[in-house]
Amino acid sequence: MEKIKNILIVASSARLLAQWAKSEGFLPLAIDCFADVDTQETALDSVKVHELTVKHVKEAASAFKKQYIISYVIYGSGLESHQETLKWLEQNFTVIGNSFAVFASIQNKASFFKLLKQQGIDCPEISFQQPCDSQNWLIKPLNGEGGIGVKKYAGESNSCYWQKYCFGTARSVLFIAKDSKYEIIGFHKQFATQINDHPFIFSGVMTQPEINKGIVKTLTAILDILVNKYSLKGVGSLDFIEKNNQCFVLEINARPSASLNLYDSGLFSKHIDSCTHENGAFASSGRCETKSSLPNAPNLYRAFKILFAETDIIIDRQMSWPSWVSDIPQDSSIINTGSPICSIIAGGKNERQVEDLLLFRQQQLTKLLT
Repeated sequence: MEKIKNILIVASSARLLAQWAKSEGFLPLAIDCFADVDTQETALDSVKVHELTVKHVKEAASAFKKQYIISYVIYGSGLESHQETLKWLEQNFTVIGNSFAVFASIQNKASFFKLLKQQGIDCPEISFQQPCDSQNWLIKPLNGEGGIGVKKYAGESNSCYWQKYCFGTARSVLFIAKDSKYEIIGFHKQFATQINDHPFIFSGVMTQPEINKGIVKTLTAILDILVNKYSLKGVGSLDFIEKNNQCFVLEINARPSASLNLYDSGLFSKHIDSCTHENGAFASSGRCETKSSLPNAPNLYRAFKILFAETDIIIDRQMSWPSWVSDIPQDSSIINTGSPICSIIAGGKNERQVEDLLLFRQQQLTKLLT
């Protein structure tokens, strides 16, 4: 792969993609909503924006263009609510990843769930008309991510759709695709936390190296269809609910997702290759090859979890951050109640061991912060 000197990364949090880019010899330029310590230390240059609107991203990217030659743009999470930003980036740069047309098509909920129904793919009951009763219905934004705006339905009807609550375990599958070919990288259990009246805010993931073979078979069949129908490319993920060994599809994230925090940086080059090379690296359509979750440790469980502020806090200048913390906020930052503070990584031989370590580290951080 020919090395690219400067790569512009646009995401809610650019930290991980910036670290991966730098580890493989690229010079990352970052536009995100946090500009945390990790990102500033990693990126050649970075700009913090209030949100990823066209206006804010255009201003930041235009400032970069005056100083740097930008070869490519890679985008992460956060453009679901700002699709016009992706359209503008595509019109002005060479974007690595799924096109605006593909991204927007997947974000069209009515079209997406219609396709699932036509293909016989299980999903929770969906309605685009206000339900007569509120029992067991969730309200979800038409364009959202990370569980933001998802809550129990109580009569609202503003730019949303409704989904019947599906009891089960929230999971995801990470894959890398090029047209009709793909490889499964790994499976995960997802964590959610309640922020005010929003009980499904995404707060982390854990690898699932011992996933049920029946689930693997079902998801392979689902990805066979969806990767081909949307001509997906690059790294993406599919979120689903597992219930009694059945999979109920929630959505596709047609861009690098947070579960990448659990894998080695080699996927960054694969993401670029699968989006730019005519000849992909995959030998057959619908190939299912589960990669090890960690180099030299295929059976190790690993988790990434976001720590949210329970009250308003100010980050102490004398704060000494442990090595297992990432997304570190700047000194003297004011973190409002319900906002993310930082992220924690933990590993172990089984789920219980990892969950216990996450809890212990969260308690340690809470003491340090207070």
